Amino acid sequence: MRLCLRFFATLNNFDLSKYNDIFEITLPDSWSWFFMKNQQILLFMQDPIHVATKFRNRLLSKVASLKLGSYSINIQHLFDLINLKNKLDHNLLRSDINPKDRQNFASCVKISSDIVLKLLHDIDEYRGTYVYLSLLRLIISSLIEKSTPIEKRLYQIWTVVFTCRLWRAWIKYLKSPNENTSDSSLSSKQSKRNSFITSQTYWCIEINAHTLLYMILLIINNKLPIDAINTYMFNSQTCENTFRIARSLSGAYSSIINFSVKSFLKKSEKISIVNSIKGGGIHAGAYQFRFPQHHKSHKETYNYTIDPIKNLTLTESDVEQIIERAFESAKEFISFVKMNDFLKETKFDSLSGLSHFTKMDLDRSSRITDYLRNDDEDYDIDSDDENDDDENDDDGNDGVEDRRQNSDGSDDDNDEDDGNVVSNDLGDVEKRTFDGCRIYDKINPQNINKYFRVRIGNSF
Repeated sequence: MRLCLRFFATLNNFDLSKYNDIFEITLPDSWSWFFMKNQQILLFMQDPIHVATKFRNRLLSKVASLKLGSYSINIQHLFDLINLKNKLDHNLLRSDINPKDRQNFASCVKISSDIVLKLLHDIDEYRGTYVYLSLLRLIISSLIEKSTPIEKRLYQIWTVVFTCRLWRAWIKYLKSPNENTSDSSLSSKQSKRNSFITSQTYWCIEINAHTLLYMILLIINNKLPIDAINTYMFNSQTCENTFRIARSLSGAYSSIINFSVKSFLKKSEKISIVNSIKGGGIHAGAYQFRFPQHHKSHKETYNYTIDPIKNLTLTESDVEQIIERAFESAKEFISFVKMNDFLKETKFDSLSGLSHFTKMDLDRSSRITDYLRNDDEDYDIDSDDENDDDENDDDGNDGVEDRRQNSDGSDDDNDEDDGNVVSNDLGDVEKRTFDGCRIYDKINPQNINKYFRVRIGNSF
């Protein structure tokens, strides 16, 4: 995904901007906080529900020791609310805080509810947990809830982005307690990594925020329809739920879990009828038929056409104002955990200063480079030696055994850089043909990263 977006990633042998039907926007020079390329052939958004559950699951991790300023972020704070407060005040269960199903989205909604956030806000030592769950609430509201206006979606998701960037920058500047010891390098990196959300979650938040804004700019320029910003539909939950219901229609004594396309279409018709009955019931004159529902079924009937966005009145100037307000809100979160001195010392209290540092750090530490080629050169190499493989097929196992015997079995070799590895294992070998492996005198320079050099006798 990052490779296709070229989001701190490089495809050296692909030019994704050469196509005529690519998306393209014009970015102002002052938008230093926007890291996505202005030309894109594809747009991606991570499943928002999965992003929310990943964000919540980091709080449940036994390895992570999340910290924001001088305040810890701990799941125990929620358990303390259950023990100290009345259930009517927080409406939480222990199963909501630590669910057995790590993909349980309902628990994400409950632990980040307004009543829980208010209780956490009023207790000084719980400030870190309050900020963390507030970010979770903003993720849900900006990407999942259907009633959120588009301006508020943009404001909320970029508030999460800027808060995470400030948090990440603080961790980068954070000094490890083992910094003066001999193992400071490894322990410092590990402790800092455990103090932040997972890299996958962070990239999901960045990509979703950039993609949302990118689509808004395309809509402003009349290059995309207005329905493209219905982010609550960018998930797999609807499809999964449909298949789950279709399987449940097979009957209690049926052992068939799969079905043909024809049977699935018939089941889909039944599902449509059931949904219409649940939604409005059946009217016969002055009478209305109501059907029983399971007590766990949600009482609210979701209508995907509720308050449809008919037009978008945003301009680039409005977007800039929204982004500035989001950055100010992020600084308020940071100030709430008493990190004002850090902002002033590092000059991250300005949007340009934070953006420059974040971009340089991500480019240095997280860039991906891919050398995959879209040609048939490798297949040509395979076809050239296809006959040799057929002739030596019976001796292939012997060749494997020879390579195993030549290997010293050490795991330390895995720690070496594979870029310029020269093997000395074949120093006493004079033969030029080998069974079970291919050795070339010359290779295409563009494929140099796919091979390693070996010494045969006194020559390479």
